[in-house]
Amino acid sequence: MKTQRLILVFLIFIAALQVIYYYPLLPQTVASHFDGAGNPNGCSSKEQLIGIYFMIIVMMSLSYLGLPLLLKYIPVSFINFPKKDYWLAPERKEGTFLFFADKMLMFGNATTFFLILTFQLTFEANLNSARHFPSDAMLILLGGYFIFVVFWLIRLISRFQKTEQL
Repeated sequence: MKTQRLILVFLIFIAALQVIYYYPLLPQTVASHFDGAGNPNGCSSKEQLIGIYFMIIVMMSLSYLGLPLLLKYIPVSFINFPKKDYWLAPERKEGTFLFFADKMLMFGNATTFFLILTFQLTFEANLNSARHFPSDAMLILLGGYFIFVVFWLIRLISRFQKTEQL
C-alpha cells in the first residue's frame, strides 16, 4: 500500500506541475467541453477550468484514501461482497481491509492518471487556434482505462471468490 500512496503523491505532483506550466499559456477563455467530434461546445475561464481540475484531483484523492479507512467503522452487515463471512472473520478482517485499501488506491491512481492525460489533451486543444480536441486520442485513453477497470474488477472479485476452506 505504501507504493500506491507514493504513486498517488507523484501523480498529484505531476498534475500540479501541469497546471503551473499551462496556466500562463492558456487564453483567458478556454474551451472546457467538446462534442464527440472534438469541436468545442462549452467555454469557461481558465481559472474555472483549473479550479475544476484541482477539485477533481483533491476530491478523488481523498476518497480513494478515505473510503477504505471508513470500512473499519461500517457494520459488517452493510458490506457486500463474496464470502463475506469468511473474509470479514476477526482473524482475516484486517488483512481484507488492507488488501481492499491497496486496490482502491491502485484504482484511484489509474483514474488520476487518466484525468491527467485527459486534461493534457484539453490544455493542448486550447493552445491551438482551432481549439480542436483530439477525440481519437480520447477514445484510445477511454479504451485503455476500460481495459484496466475490467482487469481490476476481475482481480478484486476473484480474490474474494476463493477461501482456504475450498
